[in-house]
Amino acid sequence: MRKLIAVAAVLAFSSAHAAEELKFGDVNYFLKQGEKNVTADVSQTFYKQNDGGDKTVTRAYQLDTTAAYAITDQFNAFVGLSYAYERETKDKTGGTNRFNSDGLANPAIGANFRLQNQNTSMYNVDFGAVARINIEDAEYGSSGEDGNFADANNSLELNARMGRKWNEANEWQLAVGGVYNMDGESTINDASGDIDVDEDSSFDLFLRATYQYRPVNEFMVLLSAQATQVGERDVKAGGTKDTIDSHTDMDFKFTAKYLINDGFIGKFNWGVSRLAEIESDSGDVDNRLQNFFGVGVDFLF
Repeated sequence: MRKLIAVAAVLAFSSAHAAEELKFGDVNYFLKQGEKNVTADVSQTFYKQNDGGDKTVTRAYQLDTTAAYAITDQFNAFVGLSYAYERETKDKTGGTNRFNSDGLANPAIGANFRLQNQNTSMYNVDFGAVARINIEDAEYGSSGEDGNFADANNSLELNARMGRKWNEANEWQLAVGGVYNMDGESTINDASGDIDVDEDSSFDLFLRATYQYRPVNEFMVLLSAQATQVGERDVKAGGTKDTIDSHTDMDFKFTAKYLINDGFIGKFNWGVSRLAEIESDSGDVDNRLQNFFGVGVDFLF
């Protein structure tokens, strides 16, 4: 009888443990050695702001892609590309100012390392690094002159993530990170003459919480919230110095995912941002609002 009880206890523990195994589509899933992962998301984006009475609206279609490869069960590397199409900014105060800022964003190169796995420890613990590299001159549109989608600053991000899938349906993850934005140069394209801009380095911090509910293997619902402390920046435009104060932005995201087959997920994404007022020596930018919605795919090979 004691042997039967012991065997039953072992089987019950094994079943409970197996129910917590991480699967493709889980937030805390980590690529296994030799696996390849490709994602692509297409979104329609919207942004508006009021810059000292100059109200503008920017709409665009944006493609975000990543490709990752697992070198070992604990280490993988990835590249990421984003492209903006028909990214048009319009003057909403009755003026005729209109310009486009299409093009490629700074490409990203990164790596992830899994320190702990919930199969052998209580939590999954990961560390990551992402470098975003400026490969073309950053140009900002103005007064009918087009710009591009490049960022003036090279940047380096370091992050840490901890999470757990505590049963078949529920999991969570917390992430914290910092982004160092290096010195950069850009140009404001203006009909009356181009303006050179020098941007000093700055440092951003972020905290993100994610929860995912997976009631059945094929369907997942993800909710996340992120707070970003955007660091103070010193900018010199056309010989005029300006200091842009630190502020905190909030981002919220909803994703519905459907597992079409063992290596293919279809997604619907929706997000909204609560953006803080930006104060600077030259004036304030307020009434900032940003949102997006779109679809995507996630492949595992």
